[in-house]
Amino acid sequence: MTSEAYFSQKITGLAHEDARRAVRPVIPNPSDVKRIHISAICGKAMAPLAGLLVAKGYAVTGSDSTYAPPMSDVISALGIVENEFSASNVENADLVVVGNALGPANLEAVAARELGKPYISIAEALSIFVMDEQERIVVSGTHGKTTTTGLLIKLFLDAGADPSFLVGGVVQGENTAYATSAGKSFLIEGDEYDTAYFDKRPKFLHYQANHLIVTSMELDHTDIYSGLEDYTQAFKYLVSEMPADGSVLLCADNEAASLKPHCVAKAITYGFSEDADLQVTHEGREGALQLLRFTLHGKDLGQVKTPLTGEYNCLNIACSIGVALQNGLPFESLVKTISTFTGMKKRQELLAKDEESGVELIDDYAHHPTAVTATLEGMRNRYPKSHRIVAIFEPRSNSSRRKSFENDYPNSFKDADLVVLKIPPFRDNDNRDDFMDSEKVRQMIEDLGVSAHLFETNEQILTFLQSDRQDKDVLITMSNGHFDHIQDQIIAQMNLAKV
Repeated sequence: MTSEAYFSQKITGLAHEDARRAVRPVIPNPSDVKRIHISAICGKAMAPLAGLLVAKGYAVTGSDSTYAPPMSDVISALGIVENEFSASNVENADLVVVGNALGPANLEAVAARELGKPYISIAEALSIFVMDEQERIVVSGTHGKTTTTGLLIKLFLDAGADPSFLVGGVVQGENTAYATSAGKSFLIEGDEYDTAYFDKRPKFLHYQANHLIVTSMELDHTDIYSGLEDYTQAFKYLVSEMPADGSVLLCADNEAASLKPHCVAKAITYGFSEDADLQVTHEGREGALQLLRFTLHGKDLGQVKTPLTGEYNCLNIACSIGVALQNGLPFESLVKTISTFTGMKKRQELLAKDEESGVELIDDYAHHPTAVTATLEGMRNRYPKSHRIVAIFEPRSNSSRRKSFENDYPNSFKDADLVVLKIPPFRDNDNRDDFMDSEKVRQMIEDLGVSAHLFETNEQILTFLQSDRQDKDVLITMSNGHFDHIQDQIIAQMNLAKV
């Protein structure tokens, strides 16, 4: 069965099935398009898409229900008006890009169908209107995609490779998540989430990778995948549909390695495993830096120093080195860049601190149990025991609010000293029978010996944090969304200085 037929089956039984299967107007040639409207423009990939389309010469408008940094900053810099959803927004568009967060009943989705406007997904827009004939380097996997893509971009730029790129985040210290150039390569984060309400294929299948990384493979997005077999099938299609002259970097330390028999392109394994083609080993620390050594097929490449913490970041560095070497970048250049790469915004990002009390506020994207575990392990290793690790967690994604991870979350907070949980909002697409029992999660954390508290609102969380504040607290907010701007609220309430 083809990937298109396999994922088309997932539309059966969904709400508005007729609208989802509606015959779309023919996608026009790029040369025939002048005005493009982006529905749900403030998404982590949609805002960079807007920037790429503007750079290509298109007139771009956009709309969304909520605008929040860092993507609202991207939109503002482009001079795009922050419109709310309205049918009138699509009337003058030659093409409508529909975000995958939107359903068929969205005002603009309905208007596009009724007006006969050509409408496409972000993945199609990138492939057809942005990437052109560039060689495509795609970073996929359950965890680590954004950090790995960000590092790859820096490696290519610093080596003078001049790539085009799009990443669902912004490198710390930088202010852009995209670029278009005349270079040979396009670097992009390849998401396994479905493409749009009318296309249930994973977005990464549209990118037609020449070079691919699979960082990890662990059940996620249980709102669209029925189980691990269904989830894994998406990655099997990904590696089996690549060209034979490409390359695939597979992590040898997790289930990604099981994809090797399905690879058409050259497969290279990486990791701490002795069997890895590209092997990384720890060589201790030098102050705040981790010392790593890399060998490729048994040949010593040399030592690398990194300010990033955690084994997962060592693996992100390893696969980035692998792809960079496959594309002819010199190892000496890679070493220099890695030594100064501090990560992505919303990935263990230090936002603010108080020098006198030692209180720090860190923001992170972690929401999957494995990511929460890795983030808190990294924090525990970075800070001495005299610092109290306070995890402030919002289960905001479709998967994180479901029972599928209910029993996995408690243990992921084992490295925290205090856990503050926000009760997730119940949405129209949620099922009461499959909704997380927040109190159960809180009690299970308590049973592990970690103090845990549950609140409904940011205001309640802020009141608690202020009353329980201690010197040397390390506050870590974790959410895949904006957490209703609690970070700014904490900074203001605790009078922290932004860094």
